[in-house]
Amino acid sequence: MGRSLKLFLLLSLFSLSARAGNVDTFGIGSKATALGGAFSAYADDPFAVYYNPAGLTQIKRPTLSVGVLTLNPTIKVHSFRAVDGDGNEVEPYGISFKDSSKNLIIPHFGFATRLFNGVYFGIGAYVPYGLHIKWESNPSKNSAAYNGFESYYVRGVVSPTIAFKLTDKLSFGFGISFGRSDAGTQRRIYSPSIPTLHNRVIKGELHDDFNVSFNLGLLYKPYDNLSFGITYRSRTKTSFKGSVEVVGIEKVSASTSIDHPEQLQAGVKYRPNKRLTLTADVVWTNWSIVHGYTVKFNKPLLGKSKEYFPRDWKDTRQIRLGLEYKVNEVLVLRGGYFYDPSPIPDHTFDMLWPDADKKTYSLGAGFNFFKGKLTVDTVVQYIVAESKREIGGESLNLNDSYPGSSGNPGRVSLSADGHLWGYGITVSYRF
Repeated sequence: MGRSLKLFLLLSLFSLSARAGNVDTFGIGSKATALGGAFSAYADDPFAVYYNPAGLTQIKRPTLSVGVLTLNPTIKVHSFRAVDGDGNEVEPYGISFKDSSKNLIIPHFGFATRLFNGVYFGIGAYVPYGLHIKWESNPSKNSAAYNGFESYYVRGVVSPTIAFKLTDKLSFGFGISFGRSDAGTQRRIYSPSIPTLHNRVIKGELHDDFNVSFNLGLLYKPYDNLSFGITYRSRTKTSFKGSVEVVGIEKVSASTSIDHPEQLQAGVKYRPNKRLTLTADVVWTNWSIVHGYTVKFNKPLLGKSKEYFPRDWKDTRQIRLGLEYKVNEVLVLRGGYFYDPSPIPDHTFDMLWPDADKKTYSLGAGFNFFKGKLTVDTVVQYIVAESKREIGGESLNLNDSYPGSSGNPGRVSLSADGHLWGYGITVSYRF
């Protein structure tokens, strides 16, 4: 991997440290993002390395693309009520608050070119998965800090990809993603009966320096105005190592495994006339591989040699729709929508992985200059929770954060909602 790509990957990982949301991508490349991510049958720019590697065979000239997506999240929690295992209300009781996560700027980079007859090459640097949530850490202001006041999980990759034009109508592409993943959490200890532990911070920081996955895709164009695409993104095995500490008391080495799930995306692109293009995709994500994860310690911490976190996530299916209208040779308008169901069930919902069923709306414009040599694509996204998420005491992860003196779990109720604004720009130059 070249030095410049290593540097870009490190910058991508560093910048993601303010991300909020669940761990799937909000979009890679402004054109695809403006179309709601319904891009597997379109995939005609360098970010085909993610959406459909076979799409690289549509690249007519060497193309370099660089861009950013800025996200401004707001997550709100209403009427947070925690009662510990002894029946005591945890103060402040019945509070409402919102996250303190900062805005984020996520860069993306891609290059694609034809190597020789029927063979094409592309490479991209991007973030396929990421989350970073922050809440008020002072338990006298935020009683939810005993469950968690910061969490992050991120993977950044560099993906060299090759594609082959098998026939005039059928193309195939394959890419390998070399990645690094980082994860971490912080939470307060709830233990009023042990004053030396009560309110102490437990902090975990773990990383997987190198992991590998692959993307492969097919693109079939039976007619000039109709194409079909299918993409498979493989599961990523991980091996995290790092540390967990009770701040100010003890620090131990720790390890765990939290795999990235495989995805299958399939779609269609239809152009009824020279100005209008319609796209539609379905994305299946195998979130059910996340049953839970165990953090193992090299020596006992607070009397434990390991700690298990149940998740029981569910597979999801997204429906994505996109529309593009060519106004003239300079201006193209785009719009998109997709529905994103949450994989997280009520019984494992917590402050570390907050999520809800969401609707995503997007609008964008593309500007072509110098006879198409220079393109500037833009996008505005609005992501909103479909409705308030109601938790009425069924969450194991929340309840276990408020034990009584005998170890019995507490009971937590809350409602939550939120929204996110995204703004993106991608500049592409064709040599």
